[in-house]
Amino acid sequence: METYLDSFVNRYKMYLMDQKGLSNETYRAYLNDVQHLLAFLEKRGVGIPDRSLVRSYMLNLYNHYDRSSINRKLSSIKGFFDFVMTQTDLELNPFSHVRSLRKKEVLPGFLTTEEMMELIDSVADLRDKALLELLYSTGIRVGEVEGMNCMDVDVKSGVVLVTGKGSKQRMVPVGRRALTAIRNYLISRGINDPIYCPEPLFLNTRGKRLATRSIRRAVYKWSQQVSLSRHISPHTIRHTFATHMLDAGADLRSIQEMLGHASLSTTQRYTHLTLDKLMDVYDKAHPKAKEE
Repeated sequence: METYLDSFVNRYKMYLMDQKGLSNETYRAYLNDVQHLLAFLEKRGVGIPDRSLVRSYMLNLYNHYDRSSINRKLSSIKGFFDFVMTQTDLELNPFSHVRSLRKKEVLPGFLTTEEMMELIDSVADLRDKALLELLYSTGIRVGEVEGMNCMDVDVKSGVVLVTGKGSKQRMVPVGRRALTAIRNYLISRGINDPIYCPEPLFLNTRGKRLATRSIRRAVYKWSQQVSLSRHISPHTIRHTFATHMLDAGADLRSIQEMLGHASLSTTQRYTHLTLDKLMDVYDKAHPKAKEE
């Protein structure tokens, strides 16, 4: 049965698509978060929740989700009610008083160079080979890979056009190994020059655009095949790209640009410099570091 708030969901979908410029993955996550709340309210026969019901809902989240997921759901829900306020005479966002949880600072995981090479070399499938090579060569987000079309790959210039958060586009260099793997995959599809092809870059078995969830599954499948001891995701490969680039001498600003980070502080969280490495850099760079 449709509730009072259900009537705003379709309009909110259009608002997210037109106003926010979100990635496909984030767009779906926001809508799923809102639908999760609406299902909770529907079971209780309630439209706009009061403070008691808000508290009950948040307690439900605390018992089933981690901090990051709770904060994202809270942000989605607050955004939805802010939108409802613009459409109705609702004067107060029922979740406005709820604060986000402080995130635990966790260093992101990454693979060694040897592990990354072993993972990629183990892939026999042409599509998945191109997929993993592209992820490691560029460090782009899994949602950005999903949205790429063949024409976004410029083989001659060695760059790919990436559409990131907020629909911002950037050019990212891509290595020869990745370009070769992509070219081999596209040739198997009968595409000789991707620059003239508007089709999705990666397809599933039904000939449709390969979704984020399927990309994650492919990465996990091949990581299990080489018996890596931890869960490997596209985000792990993104961290690996950033760490390896930094260890090889790339500056943070360049890495920031390639990763599509708005803030340099976000890029810094991807780094894994040890104290010994920092001291080595300092000793080599500072003119008075070794003076007695």
